[in-house]
Amino acid sequence: MTRHMTGSQPPSRALLIIAGVMTQLMGGICFILALASLPVAHDLKTGMGGVLASIVASLAAIVCGTLAWRGRLVPLALAAGLDIGFGVGLPRGGSAIGAMLHILPADEASTAETLIMVAAVMMFVAAIICVLSVPAALKLRRWAREEIARTDPRMPVQSQAADTLRGFTAQKPQKLYPTMVIRPAGLPPKNRLLIIIGVALTIVALGIVVITAATSGGSAAAVKPSEGSGSDVAKLRAIDAGVDEVDPFMLELPTLDEFIARFHAALAKPADLPLLFQTNAFGFGVDSHSVAETRDDLLKQLHDDIGAPAPVTVKFSHVASEGDVGWFAEELRVGGKTFVISAVAGISDGAWTIYALHWASAMPNAEAYRLARSGDLAIPDAIPDNHDTTQLAVAMKTAFSSKPSFVEARSTRADAFNFGSAGERLKGGETIRKLFSRLRANIRLHDAVKVGMIGERGGWGAANVEFTDADRDGTEVTQTFRVLTAWVKEDAGWRMTMTQWSNPR
Repeated sequence: MTRHMTGSQPPSRALLIIAGVMTQLMGGICFILALASLPVAHDLKTGMGGVLASIVASLAAIVCGTLAWRGRLVPLALAAGLDIGFGVGLPRGGSAIGAMLHILPADEASTAETLIMVAAVMMFVAAIICVLSVPAALKLRRWAREEIARTDPRMPVQSQAADTLRGFTAQKPQKLYPTMVIRPAGLPPKNRLLIIIGVALTIVALGIVVITAATSGGSAAAVKPSEGSGSDVAKLRAIDAGVDEVDPFMLELPTLDEFIARFHAALAKPADLPLLFQTNAFGFGVDSHSVAETRDDLLKQLHDDIGAPAPVTVKFSHVASEGDVGWFAEELRVGGKTFVISAVAGISDGAWTIYALHWASAMPNAEAYRLARSGDLAIPDAIPDNHDTTQLAVAMKTAFSSKPSFVEARSTRADAFNFGSAGERLKGGETIRKLFSRLRANIRLHDAVKVGMIGERGGWGAANVEFTDADRDGTEVTQTFRVLTAWVKEDAGWRMTMTQWSNPR
């Protein structure tokens, strides 16, 4: 006897198709991002659990999106949950995805973050559509039951495999069979254990993704210095000096952003540079022998590193301040060369000036590890030992005596920043503390430290730091980095608000 499977056309599946397509598409995007972040998670040694969970959840989203076309209620519910989970987790980023975005040039990173935010919004939209399509799924189930009731309830299993719905890549309309929607009561359960395992893995993976997102510090945006900080400092100084009127020039103190713009312009016009530095300014240069303790030596280093004066293009910039101390970290294109730099500045005699500068060229991690293993990685010249016993010097020595001490010494401020030796960028004190606490590495001082005070509650520090961790094959490798830090005295004591690590050339 020949059985005809369709006595009537199924109800409209427009919402189900839209929900399925969007879930499949979003799952594919998350799958690609998760795969791309695998090497980053490995290099950062942050653990692979969150990334692997993202991969499982992404694959589950692709599968659930396909089954949503058929009105399957459990996959539809899972699709909604996965869409919400990724919508929450993706813009916050795990450590791996966040670091992957940070290593991009500023313009590309900004574009990537915008696209990810758009994708997150689309995921929430997909989740809403999944919920709105539940009535359509219920109608489809009623249709399937009615169709099956018109035929033998023990219909042959092969009718289920006559055709499949291949998702949004299908080139022609696909025929829908009732058994694709529900299973007739007379048929034995098939692959139930696999279904249970799949649902369980999906829920576990989704939970890991959401928990990771909820507990991650996220990537704080670059924080600009507060407007009018110079004016506030000028007024306080006038009050302390017992002066009734404040010098108008002091009130019109340029902001740190304006000072940095002047610094960029002076790099193309070196005659103006001396005005922007303290006479005893400290500086690291690109070369392993470039350690300057005076303004004249620092300017000579800059000339050697930059070469002929050239216009400056800012590829990335992070600027922040606290009272009369400020810090900034940038990626600059000067002529045909690219540099990663950081500086600690302060207000002195009514003007911003640079107290310490770190001028470096980023070195890819693979190159640094290769040179370190072969013994060809440059060791920086020692920091002159002044046997400093001030509180700031003690804080600097303690911070770099071990990894836990370094983590403890980090400020939790949202405008805290860390520049990696390969140009990696981390923003936000909590994010930096969390990442370094997960690194399986050892930190210790290589030689002496150099520090300088800026006002009563600010300062800078410089040191050569040994960083020991494992290469990709497990071989232990030690690199001696140059590190410049910005310090602010908080209620809990001296805390680092900025660090830059570099491999000398």
